[in-house]
Amino acid sequence: MGNSSSSDLGFQIKPISRMAQTIDDYTSEAKKKNIIWATTEMDISEVRPHFDLYKAKTGHSLSFTSFCIACFSRVVEQHKYPMNSLRKGRKKMYIFDSVDCMTNIERDMPDGGKKPVNYTVRNAAQKTLWEIHSELRAAQKVREVKLSSGGKKGNKLIKNFPKFPRFVRRLIIRKVFSTPLMKKDLMGTVGVTAVAMNAPRAGNGFMMHITPHTVSMGVGGIGKRPIIVEGKAVEREFLSVTLAMDHALVDGGPATRFFYDLYKLIQWECIEKDWCFRSIPTDLSPPSK
Repeated sequence: MGNSSSSDLGFQIKPISRMAQTIDDYTSEAKKKNIIWATTEMDISEVRPHFDLYKAKTGHSLSFTSFCIACFSRVVEQHKYPMNSLRKGRKKMYIFDSVDCMTNIERDMPDGGKKPVNYTVRNAAQKTLWEIHSELRAAQKVREVKLSSGGKKGNKLIKNFPKFPRFVRRLIIRKVFSTPLMKKDLMGTVGVTAVAMNAPRAGNGFMMHITPHTVSMGVGGIGKRPIIVEGKAVEREFLSVTLAMDHALVDGGPATRFFYDLYKLIQWECIEKDWCFRSIPTDLSPPSK
């Protein structure tokens, strides 16, 4: 039955894109990990004015995903073991010095649409918020796949990967997942995925995501609710955060200490750091009238 006849019956038949099929292969392999999740809400009322000020001065939005990557990567660097590690079989793990953070961005396509792709911020713990923000904004404008991976071979592989038969894709994914150095080159060492990056103030909401990494941060929605401060009800903004961790490498104690350090950094400690909001140039052009 063709598309024309099916539409006459009240429905349409469309092919699933190669990219969507690839994502299915990827998540199917990632689900084989023993993933545990930890969720919390972080009060971002103190950091939110910095985003509003940037928008007022430039007319553009400061990337909240970049802020999360900057904070998350620095805490990962403090907890390299076991957070910045990748497993090799059942008996070995590779602990890396450089924190390479994979995230998801949308690139503008020639037809006016948007294409979601993975992008890895290399050595993210050594970059400022402004450097990461500028890097992601530049990557969103590039239509080539090469910025998403490492090396010429990796570029070619990622570009042609969706065209391979499914059994070949699965074999390649399995090989990458089981080879720490290859995995780092193609996917980084940790991940930040922001499901609410296009509508961060849509309200509270957690994401329970699958990850190929030992630890990744899932950024959910931002919602307002009142809390009691010194006996008075005060409205605050809260960010929904989920950590997905490989339980084969991360136990409860290290996970708790990591989460607490991330909690403190995002809520208030980041404000006084030179690599955070202080890294934003003060001579930015105001919005045109």
